[in-house]
Amino acid sequence: MKKWIWMLAFVCAGANAADWRVLGSSDTAELSIDAASIKDQNGMRTAWSMWNFKEARANAGDKTFPSLKSYQDLHTYDCKNKTLKLTREIIFAGANGTGDKRDHSDALKNMQFAKPATGSIAESMLTEVCGAILTAE
Repeated sequence: MKKWIWMLAFVCAGANAADWRVLGSSDTAELSIDAASIKDQNGMRTAWSMWNFKEARANAGDKTFPSLKSYQDLHTYDCKNKTLKLTREIIFAGANGTGDKRDHSDALKNMQFAKPATGSIAESMLTEVCGAILTAE
């Protein structure tokens, strides 16, 4: 019986595993989308993205957390209207979402959906998330 419980826990943990895919990079940063996090509810999609920086960046908003090496954002995408909005943001001291972290989502409460600029990274994110083929869970 214990063997079955352990196997079930392992399978469930694997079902929620992240699938980070690099969307773009520069000399200073890399942007990835977690393909496993893309969810659709009534035509609105959500997905996590992550920025990794080669050098730590100053965090002007929180003096108790002086620098960050990565952050993860949850965006909501309105695929029909080709708009998106930022709904959650978590900053991390380490690369790849590791180390000390702070949730800055409270500052995003009044965010509105906006159409991304042509050729922008936000437009690439919208295209990637809205074009993803989702499997039934």
